[in-house]
This record gives sequence, C-alpha cells and structure tokens, in this order.
Amino acid sequence: MRIGMLTDYVAVDFANGPALATQTFKRNMEHRGHEVKIIGPRPADWQRQAPADSILFDSVAFRQYPGVRVPFPSPLSSLTDRPAIDVIHAHTNSLSMHWASMMREQHGIPAVHTNTIYLPGFVHHAINEDVLNFPPLVPFWDFLTNFTEQSFGNAFNDCDGLIVQCQGLVDYWRNIGLDVPLHVIQRPIDVRNFNRELGADPFKPEFDAGARLLCICRHAGEKSLDRLLKVFAHRVLPARSDASLTLVGDGPVHEELKTLARKLNVTHRVHFVGEQPQRELPVWYGYADAFAYMSMTETFGQVVSESLWMGTPVVGLDDGMGVAHQVKDEINGLLVDPKGDDVEERFAAALLRVLSDDAMRATLGEGAAKRQRETSAPEVVYRAYENAYASAAEHLAQNPPKRVGKKDAKMKMFLATQHMWPWIWKHVFLAGTGLASSSYKPKSAVPFDAAPENPADELYAHQGESEAAPARGVRRSLSRKASKPKSSARRKRDGTR
Repeated sequence: MRIGMLTDYVAVDFANGPALATQTFKRNMEHRGHEVKIIGPRPADWQRQAPADSILFDSVAFRQYPGVRVPFPSPLSSLTDRPAIDVIHAHTNSLSMHWASMMREQHGIPAVHTNTIYLPGFVHHAINEDVLNFPPLVPFWDFLTNFTEQSFGNAFNDCDGLIVQCQGLVDYWRNIGLDVPLHVIQRPIDVRNFNRELGADPFKPEFDAGARLLCICRHAGEKSLDRLLKVFAHRVLPARSDASLTLVGDGPVHEELKTLARKLNVTHRVHFVGEQPQRELPVWYGYADAFAYMSMTETFGQVVSESLWMGTPVVGLDDGMGVAHQVKDEINGLLVDPKGDDVEERFAAALLRVLSDDAMRATLGEGAAKRQRETSAPEVVYRAYENAYASAAEHLAQNPPKRVGKKDAKMKMFLATQHMWPWIWKHVFLAGTGLASSSYKPKSAVPFDAAPENPADELYAHQGESEAAPARGVRRSLSRKASKPKSSARRKRDGTR
C-alpha cells in the first residue's frame, strides 16, 4: 500500500508526540512492506528537512511556538496530477487537513484523519484565563469554539474515517455530529528504544530510590508543570523530606519553571534535566518510582504510555480523555478527580501513597507493563491502522465523491470555496495571532530519532505478538523495581545502614 502521511511536522525537529509518531509510523509501516510519503509544511532552512520524496506546502513561521510552521495550499500541482498514493492518513491539527478532502474529491483517494487535540481543554491554555473569562467576551469565545469544532468536524466528515486515541474523543465527536467511522487506536511504543536493557541509574545520587517522582514532557503551559511544582513543594516534600522530582524536557516555559522552583525553595529536591534523546528516556522511566502528571489537555499522552510500558505507575488527573483512557485506577496507577478545591491535596496524597507502599507500587508496575503491551505493542497498533485504511476504502466505495474527475470550472469553484479559501484565511489569521516571538528555540541538535542499537528489537514489531518479548519486558521491569535499594529514610527506620 502507498500511504500519504499528512502531518504538521515533516521531520523530528523538536520533541513532541505528533512529530515522533510520524517518523515512527513511516519507519515501521515501511518495515511492514508499505510505502510512506510524508506530506506537510516546508521546514525553514535552519530546521531538519523532510525526506526527499515528500510533498511540501509553502509555509510561514508561527513565531509564538518556534519550529511550528503554518502551511498553505501551495503549490497546487496535486490538484491536477494525482499523487502516487493509495490512501491518505491525515495526522494533522492544522487546516492542511483540507488537502485530504480535496484529494478525495478530485482524485477519489480514500482518506482517514487522526485527531489529537481536545479543543475545550486546550483553549484554556492557548488563551489567557482572565481574557477567556471576561464576561463581555464569553459569548465570543463560545462562538469561536463552536465554530472551530464545526470546521474540524466538517473536514472530518468530508473523508472516510477518524482515528482517535481515547474513548473520550469518540463521545466528543459524536456529540458534535461526526458520522464517519471512528477508530480508537493508541500510539505505538517505539520498541527499538523501549525493549532494551536498562543502563546506569541516571538520577542524582542524592535522590534516593523509593522516593523518586518523574515527569517527562514538553515544558509548555498546557502541561501544568507549575501546578505540579507547587503540589510537590507545599504538600509532598513536607511529608517526605527524601522525595524528589525530576523534570525531563524543555519548552517555552522552561525558564519560568526554574524560577518558580527557586521561589518555592525546592531546587535541592527538583532536578531540571533538559531535553533528552528518545533512546535515553527508558532509563529515566525505568529507575523512577512514579510518574506524576497533572496535564488536562491530553488526547493520548505518549509519555504516559511510555512510563506504563516500563512498569512505572502513573499518578494523573481523571481527565476523561487520554490520561484516563490509559491509567486505570488501582490497576496500573492512580487517578485523582480534578474537580473540587482540594484536588492538589488529593493529588499529593496519591503520590505519597505510591511512594510509601512498596508492595502496591510493584503490583501497579506489573499491571502497567502487562496492560500496555496489550494496547500499545507495535503489531497491535499498525494492524489496527491497516484495518482503518481498509474501512476507509470501503466507506469511499459506498459514499463516492460526486465531483470526482471533473476538471471544469464548477469543480474548481467547489474546491476553492469549500476547501482552499477556508484553509487560507484561517491560517492567515492563525499566523497573525502567532506573530509575537518567543525567546525559546527548540534544541535541534538533540538526536530524537536515533537509530536502533539492536535492529532485532524493531523487527519484533513486525513478526506478530511474540510471547517472549512482552514477557521479557515485564520481568525486566519488575526485577529492576524489586532490586532497588531502600531509601535512606527507610533504612533509618529499619535500623539498617
């Protein structure tokens, strides 16, 4: 099969889930015998470039988030010449999704989308809360939210299926009026990095095993890391003086978070590691005791999946979306109800509970590793993608585009008014709102997409569900957890040295 992967990130220029998912998708689907052509915005000269055979749109910078490009429907050659692809997988959150609809209308190519943004949750971080809640503007923001939801919904309905990564998004889009087939498919784990033996313990020597909290993510406002720092400083550390919090990642608010840690007087127990290559992440997950995550904007949460795969339980908020879809309370982690004035107190209590109960932590870790191999193993995910493409082809056959093959003025007018013009004016507006420059620049020297150390690890993803590989991963995770030394605090309580 020749697959066109329509994406907002044509190369891994900085660490985010969609960019990494695109490259992992291309590599693994090609291992399975398919051809994958990347389609998306042309990178700036200073960025990593797309593969040579990519279809690239002219684009401009969204300066508020350096590295992000806003694409436009240019060049237009694909409107006259049918791209050499059999199906389009639009893994994009920009209006370039209209390209998939145009190719379906013009050339009869089946198209399926992936949705990775839950707009009602994200808007609270994209727009200042004071502005968002200013009474005279509330009707305007409600109108804009509904307008955007309907615009995305119409684009999805113009195609042959929608892939979402959690059940909450199924309910969300059905309520908006989506009537195309919906598929719940989690992102796969990159086994070439995560099925390796752990290396040396990377945590600071003074951060005792048994009291290590970890959070790996992009340092952006929507990840609520400021809130996590306050919970750690005000509620966790006073109860457990040996507790530590390690933050791996970088982003627009990285320096603000470091300043906040200094104001909270917790720099001695908080470590800002910075951006790390993908292949270095498993060792951080593997030696942590719990993964602490307070984001409420996840439609999946790749870092949650990775932590669970490594057998490290997750403490998160019951968001009804990506985190709650993966974390099952008392099975592979703990979920905290985000409603109520005492949510931070309850979140801290959940963290302290995991740190203080070794037996429960081991049980949760075993459940995490086992369940994630049932849902996020590459063979499971990529086979589900192939099934979604077959469903899209069937949907196209049953609902053929009425204007396909027509090259007259009426067809051109339809494409212009229904797809090209909305794409252009909305992206002009988006580019304008992002004119304010950010001082943050992604670290393009970090090798996020490093080659596998052991190619056999990657081949596992394409040989069916082997019992050996998942079992080996579970045992490795559990034996590592069991062999951790006691923390200094517990050694003192036990009377040992």
